[in-house]
This record gives sequence, C-alpha cells and structure tokens, in this order.
Amino acid sequence: MAEPVGRISPELMAQIMGTEGSSAAEPAKGPAGNQEIKTSSSIFDDMLSRAVDALEGVSKTEAAANQAMEGYIRGDMDVSEVMVATAKMNIAVQLAVTTVTSAVNTFKEITQMQI
Repeated sequence: MAEPVGRISPELMAQIMGTEGSSAAEPAKGPAGNQEIKTSSSIFDDMLSRAVDALEGVSKTEAAANQAMEGYIRGDMDVSEVMVATAKMNIAVQLAVTTVTSAVNTFKEITQMQI
C-alpha cells in the first residue's frame, strides 16, 4: 500500500518551481534590534513576490519543455529528454494550479468568517 503524501517542504517546492536560489526580503528589526517585526502588508507583499517568482519559474519550465520539443523536431534531442522536460512542466503547472486554488479557497474562508 502506498504511503500517504506528506507536506511538501518549501525547499522542495522551490526546487520544483525553479526558484531555488531566490532570497526572501530581510524582515524589519524591532527597537531592541533582536525582534523581527512584520506588518500584515509586508507579509502580503513578501508572499505575493514569492508567488510571482514561482510563476516565473513555471514559465521558464514551460519554455524549456517547448525548446526540448523543438529540438526533438530538429533532431537535436532524444525523445526521453523531451518527455522528462514535459513531465517537469506538467508537475510544475499542476502544483501552481493547486497552490493558487488552495490560496483562493483559504482567502474565501477567511473573508466569510464572522468576527
């Protein structure tokens, strides 16, 4: 029997999405210099910039798959390389769609909460 799927680590997700080397913005320091203080808008901005970077990674993966297909048509690449590039692209797109859907559903639930 197959094991249940666990949580995906941020490092693995970054690797899949092609944003492995991107660095996050440095959080603001508090008056004492040792406490990190982030406002909700800076957290949102940080998350939004990471999402845009991740989508750019998906776009790069798609471009690589398209180049592999063109290379196969020209006879420069092997079919196995094209299949691997296409599989990577499909996984990246599925992950992006699932993440966006989950984020939208979570946002809807939060906005419908009664205070």
